[in-house]
Amino acid sequence: MITKNESADDYVVVIGGMNMDIYGMPTNEVINRDSNPGVVGMTVGGVGQNIAQNLAHLDVPTYLITVYGDDYNGQLLQSSCERNNIHLDYASELKGERSSTYMYITDDTGDMLVGVNDMGICKNISPEFLAQRLDFINGAKICLVDANLEKATIDWIGTHVTAPIFGDTVSCAKAEHFSGILDKVEVLKPNKLEASLLSGVEIVDEETAKEAAQILLDKGIQKIFISLGKDGILCAHQNKFVIIHPYRTIMANANGAGDCGMAAIIWSYFDNPARHLGEVGRIAQAASSIALESSKSVPDITVDQIMKKLDGMSLLI
Repeated sequence: MITKNESADDYVVVIGGMNMDIYGMPTNEVINRDSNPGVVGMTVGGVGQNIAQNLAHLDVPTYLITVYGDDYNGQLLQSSCERNNIHLDYASELKGERSSTYMYITDDTGDMLVGVNDMGICKNISPEFLAQRLDFINGAKICLVDANLEKATIDWIGTHVTAPIFGDTVSCAKAEHFSGILDKVEVLKPNKLEASLLSGVEIVDEETAKEAAQILLDKGIQKIFISLGKDGILCAHQNKFVIIHPYRTIMANANGAGDCGMAAIIWSYFDNPARHLGEVGRIAQAASSIALESSKSVPDITVDQIMKKLDGMSLLI
């Protein structure tokens, strides 16, 4: 049984995936089924790792509970976490396994066209795996769970984890993994398609976004932040709805903006649990704007950058 170090200060636990990302960014308008000149690169990614790295940049003590292979990519992933001050004390290197890999291609504006994920190793983040780490998880100030985990594992987390659970729905294909524990989730951050799937209400405007949010709140979620893309973010808890519009941003790369926004929400509650709902939304939008302006999936974000963005930038209204 792995137990919490009783002398540890407040910390956040992130349970989720860590990938090696391979990306292609064409320099001109994309020609389908042809070779397009551009930039190809590799970087460490994965929703769980991206959120953990953003949190570490924001000076939050962060432990990433994940798995990775003993291959070359696994070595790179481990080294990256060490450089970025992400603690892997409760993660595990699996012998003979292939590390998780994600490949995506953007258009010439930086918006993603297509992605392919090879994340089978994440199935090893199982209830049995987490049970050995439960005392440490429950000692966290916040536990972030990403939907790359199997539904059975997330169901187990809902039953056994007593730390406040924050959920990132990841994608339409995986958002349903949270369906069994919505009454155990403190904060959920879906986009409008994922929220539509979970609520049964198709979100087409602000009113349907509020309707979907209310249904999910009635299922037991304490606070929900629904990303509406260019229309902003809907922030809601029972009896209160606030829409925060995006900041004026020159986009370099859309991949990772949602993860940065999620990290900012976690940082906000870690820093001040009593922060007003609208202020949390503005912090999330500021962080997402910083991410959109960076060519990196995880920007070199700091708390000072977020505060300067809040003070110096105009909202799109």
